[in-house]
Amino acid sequence: MGEYVTDEDNIRFSFRSNEHDIEIVIQGPPSWVNLYRERIGMEGDIGFVQEVSNRDIGSAQESDSKKEIELPGPPPDPSRLPSIVRVVGDLDINVGMEAIGVPDRTEPDLSEISIFLDELEENPEPLSDNISGDPHAEAWIQLILTLVVREHGHTSLSVSSIEALIGEKINRSGIDLQMFLDRLWLLGKLERIHGGIETHYAPNPSWLESH
Repeated sequence: MGEYVTDEDNIRFSFRSNEHDIEIVIQGPPSWVNLYRERIGMEGDIGFVQEVSNRDIGSAQESDSKKEIELPGPPPDPSRLPSIVRVVGDLDINVGMEAIGVPDRTEPDLSEISIFLDELEENPEPLSDNISGDPHAEAWIQLILTLVVREHGHTSLSVSSIEALIGEKINRSGIDLQMFLDRLWLLGKLERIHGGIETHYAPNPSWLESH
């Protein structure tokens, strides 16, 4: 792979791992692409970088806009869809969730979780998949997100909560922890949730099942 492209055109960084069924594509200005490559630990000779002309992008978008999308099967028939009528405000979400076996949502007590983690007889075993670059830290993150999802019915944890629980155990904090979580997000192992005071991260179900 050659040196970074530094002209005004966009560049595209591509990385594919058939063994782990992962494909990463980052496209944009060189400074932006290179910044995110460094954040996820994929700088240097990893992957492939190519120049993408702004004119090529415009032509591709124009060509795509002219294509007619043909969907398989017969056209939809709204008259065949069953109608469900409910009184406004009459839907009890909690009852519906209980009916399908969803656990009650409770606020996770970080102090109790921290005590539980300190009382573990053995640290979680590092994951065999080393693509994240730190299978030890990934195993700890997987453990606490499993606890939050399955024991409390929550779907995510904030960056500060993750740091408070395991920051010292994995020797990561602040921007270093944020960058590692972003790398897991780009690898498809976490979902990143914006909103509120800070960013939250939620586990991909298939990633939890690998625990």
